[in-house]
Amino acid sequence: MEIDDNIDNYFLSFDSVDFQQQKRPSRRATVCLFLLCAVLLAGNIAQIIYCIYNTLKKEKEQLQTKHNNLQREKEELQTRMHCQTDWRKLDTSCYFLSTTKKNWTESRKDCIARGGDLVVIDSWDEQVFLNGLLQTHQNAWIGLSDALNEGTWTWVDKTPVTTTYWQVGQPNNFSGGQDCGEIVRKSSATQTWNDDGCFAQQTWICEN
Repeated sequence: MEIDDNIDNYFLSFDSVDFQQQKRPSRRATVCLFLLCAVLLAGNIAQIIYCIYNTLKKEKEQLQTKHNNLQREKEELQTRMHCQTDWRKLDTSCYFLSTTKKNWTESRKDCIARGGDLVVIDSWDEQVFLNGLLQTHQNAWIGLSDALNEGTWTWVDKTPVTTTYWQVGQPNNFSGGQDCGEIVRKSSATQTWNDDGCFAQQTWICEN
């Protein structure tokens, strides 16, 4: 019996050693798996943070752009609240009536140099106001032309002409060379526009 017990103990000792040897790699695998998960988790967190950062950065840039646009609009409105010397105000626009005479092209250059352009008339109130700026029978260039396409009148800001205040029988392109628009002072503002040769020398009205 003693011999049998010794044999059993001998084999049990081998089993114990074998179990310990199998157990060690299992622990290593667990540690490696844990470290791998930690690395992957850290990578995902970093990617999420990077995406959030980019999103916030874009939103900040968009807000900054909106802020700049609003600031510019505010400055423009403040400027228009107080017209420059020799300019007359209507609503949010300022108007300048020249005291000298130039052709249509040179008149427009002068308006641009003053920070505006030849006037674009897009309301009845504006039409009445401009008619009142002029002396009796005085005429002045406005930002109206069909030089690019005969018969198709457009404003200098490229907008189409929707409402018109042409004199009776106008525009008639007299002698085939009247491509620029003017406003002529009348007792009634309903019919004051006329087409004339762009080379004619006359006063002009700027809008800013």
